[in-house]
Amino acid sequence: MAASLGLLPERLRAMDLRLSNPSLPVARAGFPYQQGPLLVESSGRCPVGATGMRLVNGSLPEGMTLDAAGYLRGTPREPGTYGFAVELRTACSRAVEQLVLQVGMAPMLRVSAMELSFSSERGGRPPEPQRMMVSGSQPGLQYQMSAEGAPWLEIRPRRGALPPPGAALESDAVDLFVHPEKLDSGEYHTTLLTYAWGGTAPAATRVHLTVKPAGTGWDGVRTMPMMTAPAPVTPIPIVIVPPASLQPPPPPKPVAKPKPVVAQKPPAPKRPVVPITRSRIVTVPKVTLPEASKAPSKLLGPPEVPKVEPPAPPKKSEGGGGH
Repeated sequence: MAASLGLLPERLRAMDLRLSNPSLPVARAGFPYQQGPLLVESSGRCPVGATGMRLVNGSLPEGMTLDAAGYLRGTPREPGTYGFAVELRTACSRAVEQLVLQVGMAPMLRVSAMELSFSSERGGRPPEPQRMMVSGSQPGLQYQMSAEGAPWLEIRPRRGALPPPGAALESDAVDLFVHPEKLDSGEYHTTLLTYAWGGTAPAATRVHLTVKPAGTGWDGVRTMPMMTAPAPVTPIPIVIVPPASLQPPPPPKPVAKPKPVVAQKPPAPKRPVVPITRSRIVTVPKVTLPEASKAPSKLLGPPEVPKVEPPAPPKKSEGGGGH
């Protein structure tokens, strides 16, 4: 059968083998990675036998190797996208598969509080819860929180994961509750760790709890005990006069500003008033129209008729002569 390998067409021999898991999980830079073995499926034309693998093209991330059994191991050093080709070979078949490995930065988590303090009175009410915010470099990243040796501390994350990409918020809220009911008086301390798989060093928050003996006073939650107010004291006014050297100088007197002089215009000369007298009345001469214009006029009225004087009687001659 092995001798007949060269007689089969390359296309037919390539169809006999293929990877059943060509998608590789994302690796984290600086963290160990192991994936495998890569599973190979066969069409059944070749008898069952061992499958060998080797890198024929491309490159793996620095610090990683691929063995003949199909195990991809190592610790990638630099983030990035790495593409490579793997040859699958059996006794009678051969195929080449293309693979892509994504190496991302290790997720980093941040907390809003590095230290929290609680105070309570033995047998009293628990203190009010406190809230802290958890954020990180990778949206949607799931995280965990733990505090060893502190059964009195209760941790309540809102989601347990960072907000997804495009969300309005960038952090997740975590409420911390303290239950000091079964604790004796004293000081209690613990370290709250916030971490994610494949992430950097966990973020640490120191938590302190003070349990006071009963009846010692205010515990930060309950009100203070009633106290009798002292009798009112009549205040005596005390007037302290500083020396002249420390007294502030009197304020300067305001200086009156001179009013601006506005130039006035001289009054306009008055015109003399001339009284109207009779001597100033002008008599208009009478106008006699010519003969051609003696016709009645609409504007001047009817023409004037000249008066005809009667002839004078003849004078009598003096003397006694008779004729």
